[in-house]
Amino acid sequence: MKNRPTRLKPRPVEHEERLIVQTLTFRWGKEARGAPFSTARNEYGKAFRIPDPLLHCDTAQGLLYQEILIRQDAKGFEKIHDRSSILKPSEGVYSVQGIEIQKTDSEYLCSFRYSEECGKPIRQDRRYNLLVEKAFELKAGEYGRMIYNGRHTSTYTGEWYYELHMINVLPTADPNPNVFIDTEPVKEYKQIAILF
Repeated sequence: MKNRPTRLKPRPVEHEERLIVQTLTFRWGKEARGAPFSTARNEYGKAFRIPDPLLHCDTAQGLLYQEILIRQDAKGFEKIHDRSSILKPSEGVYSVQGIEIQKTDSEYLCSFRYSEECGKPIRQDRRYNLLVEKAFELKAGEYGRMIYNGRHTSTYTGEWYYELHMINVLPTADPNPNVFIDTEPVKEYKQIAILF
């Protein structure tokens, strides 16, 4: 009897859990403040595709981070930049655009930390200290979104401009580049102020 080669069954590729953070910043001036521009912003996507090269980075290097800036004016929306990088933690805490993410034993603690880069109005706690507030905790596979806004002054013209920040956070082993688009957040935090 001849030895027959045994067929190997393909094994599913195991992917390592990684923390992915995607920040979307919408920026507009006074000409795009009210309706119909605010309606268009509200209907615009709140998540984008993650670039393939970012998904194949070594997670031991740090946090997988995508930063997208979209400008809105009377003509519509324009994507100004879409950058990807790997962020290294500072003393075990990742700080990105007004949020902090800290890894604990089994989850990620996400907090809002007001700073000048968040814009006006200044957010304070009951004792008039700059606001530091826990947003939520995420376990593996839980998708969270933090949203805040701010008013800024241009250093060149002195005119006000406005920003809306959406930060998508997901600890996952899913290699799907559309993971933020295909699912909805299970936790959400908002720090929305009236912008004059």
